[in-house]
Amino acid sequence: MALPPNREIAPPEGTGSSLPRREFLRRLALATAAGLATPRGTGPAAASALAPGGSVFPDGIKAGDPTPGGCVLWTRVAAPTGRGPVEVVWSVAEGADMERVVRGGVVTATADDGHIAKIDVRHLASDRWYSYRFEAGGGVSPVGRLRTAPAVRSQPDRLRYAFASCQQRTESHYVAHRAIIQENVDFLMHLGDYVYVSDGGTLTLDDYRGVYRTFHSNPLLQELHAAVPLVAVWDDGEFYNGVDRSGDPTRLAAARQAWFEAMPMRRPRTDRIHRSLRWGRLAEVLMLDTRQYRDPQIPANSNFAGVIEAQDTRYPPCDQMFAPGRTTLGVRQRKWLERRLRVTGARWRVIGSSYDMAPWKFIDYDTPAARAEDPALQRNGGLYVSNEAWDDYQAERRLLMSHIEREHIPNVLVTSGHTHFYKASDIMPDFDDLASPITAMEFVTGSLTADPDPRTIAPEDVLHVAENIMLAANAPYLKQVDLLRQGYAVVDITPEETLVEFRGIDTLDPAAEASTFARFRVVAGRPGIEVLA
Repeated sequence: MALPPNREIAPPEGTGSSLPRREFLRRLALATAAGLATPRGTGPAAASALAPGGSVFPDGIKAGDPTPGGCVLWTRVAAPTGRGPVEVVWSVAEGADMERVVRGGVVTATADDGHIAKIDVRHLASDRWYSYRFEAGGGVSPVGRLRTAPAVRSQPDRLRYAFASCQQRTESHYVAHRAIIQENVDFLMHLGDYVYVSDGGTLTLDDYRGVYRTFHSNPLLQELHAAVPLVAVWDDGEFYNGVDRSGDPTRLAAARQAWFEAMPMRRPRTDRIHRSLRWGRLAEVLMLDTRQYRDPQIPANSNFAGVIEAQDTRYPPCDQMFAPGRTTLGVRQRKWLERRLRVTGARWRVIGSSYDMAPWKFIDYDTPAARAEDPALQRNGGLYVSNEAWDDYQAERRLLMSHIEREHIPNVLVTSGHTHFYKASDIMPDFDDLASPITAMEFVTGSLTADPDPRTIAPEDVLHVAENIMLAANAPYLKQVDLLRQGYAVVDITPEETLVEFRGIDTLDPAAEASTFARFRVVAGRPGIEVLA
């Protein structure tokens, strides 16, 4: 969806100035008299009589994609008549009491856009927290928190963010969402599978909208979004399992529109979601789209231990995992990524990828012993985890890593989701060549909810044996793998180093709290992950 027309009511006289709420409401009333329709119950006389907005704003509120001067605000309005337009008042203030308004206005939510109100707020002070809320139809939303990014040329001393993915609606609880609120992060990077649609039953725009409304109804998800700004990309759960560029165009268009409607993101003229967010001179965050332009995945042709699907590169079709020209990014997006990595003035380059980039094998065929026995084995051959991730596009991954090596690009971090398992891994152009330099460091988060609880698949001791097999098959670049826990991860970036912590939580316990089970460090200018705990 395009951002709906927004009518500013209380533009500040200068960045950082504010209006008392009473004055904001007075100007709103004057605008009404001048012909701007406003929702009943939002005028000055009704200011103290606003009702709670749960029924008016059933999906909660969100802020996202911070810039040095603003961010995007989001909500959905329950239209009283079902189809008619609804006028929504929005305001941004300096404190949680909403008494000192710095920006505000009226936006019209229409049925064409699912009664979404989305505002691209600008002209705020950089590197600041603000409060915001919505009012419509006599109701008022909860007060949310928004964040502006530091100025592009500033030298911030820290960026702290959480990253997460895969939030099913199962018997597990959204306790990880509650825990993220306590992390004091600048934003949440959500790497996809925000919803899970029905492969055969979610087909139309109304179908997709209904799925988002069902997921949004979770109160812990609403509390998280009100407290923590969001930076998001999609994976396949937002479309259907295994989605790629070859899908039905009508269905893909419906899924894209529903996602854009549901996310606090500025929609470009095209359906492009890859984008850059700057955090001063400290970091540039590069969010990728691994789904919309990708070639179809390589299907499994084998299994591991008789139970887990795998890709054996010795046999078709998995011998095509190395084929030149296969892409998950598309040429245009890859060129954009390579350029941003090269030209950014930021100290750290952070890539947000919906699925994991580092190799992940059960058995390594590309060893001196294996090559001596069979010289025809493919370079980097192996029995791979069937994970429809970057391993399916190995030539493109090598191109990207070779670009980083050739251009001497330092401090490249990758944070990824999708697998439902935690991983920490160094990445290099040729991961079977010990002389190949480390060009990036990747951290992969587990799932926010259990799907299913891994303990229902295999005993914990068996899962730990599988972890050790994977560590041996992917040595020395794979530093950590955890097949058991759910949760999220937290990243702390400073000019000198980046610290990453994997947080686990028992999602089957409604009172559970998160705890750190693994810690890592990357020192600026020194490629490679250090395992701290």
